Amino acid sequence: SGDLAQNYRTIPIIYGARTSKLVISFLILLTLVPSLLLIFRFDVGHMNIYFIICVLLLLLFIVLLFRAKARKDYVWLHNILKLIIVMGVFSILLIDIDLVLNRIL
Repeated sequence: SGDLAQNYRTIPIIYGARTSKLVISFLILLTLVPSLLLIFRFDVGHMNIYFIICVLLLLLFIVLLFRAKARKDYVWLHNILKLIIVMGVFSILLIDIDLVLNRIL
């Protein structure tokens, strides 16, 4: 590991991979709460599409995280997170301007 070779004291080095995976999974589950609220409680228009896809990708991320053993597995996880970020940028196009204006005016 690069962290070990560089003598970094990162969470995986100090507490181990399993604990790190549990912490990451817990944090992801916490981020799912507002996403699910936005999907089921609030009218966010077509942004629902983005939030639903993100929830599914994050659940897939958790499953793949616990199966990850090799570097290529972690590269896949990294790419899933990058995809979510890029989709977030493009999801701005899904915002219903009329819906937003009706809420603030």
